[in-house]
Amino acid sequence: MAASQTDDKPLASPLAPVAPLVQRVSRYVLDQALAGGYESGSHLTEAELASRLGISRTPVRAALRVLHERALLAHTPNRGYTLVADRQALAKARREMPEDEEKTLYYRLLRDRLAGKLPTRVNELELAQAYAVPRPLLRTVLTTLLQDGVLRGRHYQRWEFTETLDSVESERESYRFRLTVECAGLREPGFKVDLQRLRACRERQQGLLAQASRYSWMDFFEANAQFHELLASASGNRFFLDAVQQQNRLRRMSDLSDYPLVNIDLLHKSCHEHLEILDSVERGDLEAAAGHMRRHLSRASDLVEQRVTGVLGD
Repeated sequence: MAASQTDDKPLASPLAPVAPLVQRVSRYVLDQALAGGYESGSHLTEAELASRLGISRTPVRAALRVLHERALLAHTPNRGYTLVADRQALAKARREMPEDEEKTLYYRLLRDRLAGKLPTRVNELELAQAYAVPRPLLRTVLTTLLQDGVLRGRHYQRWEFTETLDSVESERESYRFRLTVECAGLREPGFKVDLQRLRACRERQQGLLAQASRYSWMDFFEANAQFHELLASASGNRFFLDAVQQQNRLRRMSDLSDYPLVNIDLLHKSCHEHLEILDSVERGDLEAAAGHMRRHLSRASDLVEQRVTGVLGD
C-alpha cells in the first residue's frame, strides 16, 4: 500500500491498545522523521533504535510493526524496515497518536508550579492523590524533572522545585548572560558543528514555519532549546554547553507560560533568525553567525520589556 494512501482512507489506530513503551518508541521514530533525523528511504534497524533509546529490542520491534501497519514504513524480509511515508502522512500519524502520559503530566506540573498552584516543596503521595495518577508514573515524571534540573533531590518522598526565571529582572539578567556566553561560544577556537545535526535542526525550524498551525507552542520551545544547545555543543567547550542547558532549564517554566501569549508572527521571526544563524555556521562564517546571534538574543530581550509594558500579546 502506497504511503500517500494513508490520507485517503481511514485507518483504525493500532497504537491505543499497545504498551506505553511501544507508543513511546513509535512517537520517537515519527518525531525524528519530522525533525529531519530520518529521511524518506532511511533504513531503520531494531539494534540501532534499541541502542539509541537504551531499551531492549522487543518494544522497538513492536513499534516498527505498528508503523508498518500504518503504511509509514515498508518491510522487506531479512532486511528490515524503510521509511516510505511523506511528511504529510507522518504529521497526520503523529497527531493521531495517543499523548504521552509522562509528557502530559510533566508539563502540567511545570505549569501548575509556575502558576503558584504548587509550593516549592511537594510530597509524592499528596501529588499522586491530587493529580489522580499512579505512583510509578508520577515517580518517573519526578525523576525526569530531577534529571532536567527542575527538581532537587528526593528525601523521604519529598521533592523541591529549583529556581526559575520568576521575575522580570531575572529574565533581563538571563538575556545579558546569554548574550555574552552564546556569542562567545561561536568564536571558540575549537568550534566544529555536526552537519547532520545542523541539517536536522534546520529542517525542524523549516517545519515549524511551514506548518505552524499544526504545532503547539511546546514544539517551539523544544525546537528553540535544541537550536541553542546544538551550537553550544559545537563550541567544543563543555562549560558553554552546561551554561546553555542550565539556561534552558531555568527558562522552561517561564517560557511555558509565555508562548501561548506570543503572536505567531514573532515565533516565525525567531525561526527565520535561527535559520540565518545556521546558514552562516554551515558556510563557516562564524563571525557573521555571532552577529546574527547577538541581534537575535537582543530582540528576544526587547520582547521581555514589551511584555512588561503590555505591548506583547496576541
